[in-house]
Amino acid sequence: MISSITNQGKVRFMLSDKAFNAKLFKEFMQRLIKDTNRKVFLIVDNLRVHHACCNKPWLEKNIDKIELFYLPGISFGK
Repeated sequence: MISSITNQGKVRFMLSDKAFNAKLFKEFMQRLIKDTNRKVFLIVDNLRVHHACCNKPWLEKNIDKIELFYLPGISFGK
């Protein structure tokens, strides 16, 4: 399961029986921007799939619809 919550408390989630990978993360992001007329600011941790280079072109193409913000490693006790 992958999920997000808006600043207004709306929960969005996606279930999958597959391992979480960059392709699945991209699908989730596509769903997040699909039915909104506002830009999505997605705060993520430093999981490898969040930094996957295969998603960078898509993120650049959709910069007006979604932007990722990475939590600093220190927030996880590193």
